Amino acid sequence: MIKIGNLNLDSDFDYRVIREEDNDLDLYIDINYRCVDINVGESNFFNSRIQFPYVRSILIRINKESHLMTVHLMRDIDLFSAFANFEVDYTNSIFKIKNYQEKVIIDKK
Repeated sequence: MIKIGNLNLDSDFDYRVIREEDNDLDLYIDINYRCVDINVGESNFFNSRIQFPYVRSILIRINKESHLMTVHLMRDIDLFSAFANFEVDYTNSIFKIKNYQEKVIIDKK
């Protein structure tokens, strides 16, 4: 597990910082075109998970002083290839990106 600003990240995948300015940081995580399952826990809207097939990479944009980040799902290596994004409040949490039988599970515990 690594700590970047207020983010505790537990990932099976390598990552690299692709942009860092003052308190803003972008992490690029290559997941090699795997299916991504996002565990939504006890959401009032979704029952259990959201699934995105064939995702090349995940881009995480954080501000080191807050507990909010934006997660972008990328179709290709081009930074403009994001096809979905969402915000996560990771206050008092560990953000997990794990490889499970060739699919990726994103979870917040």
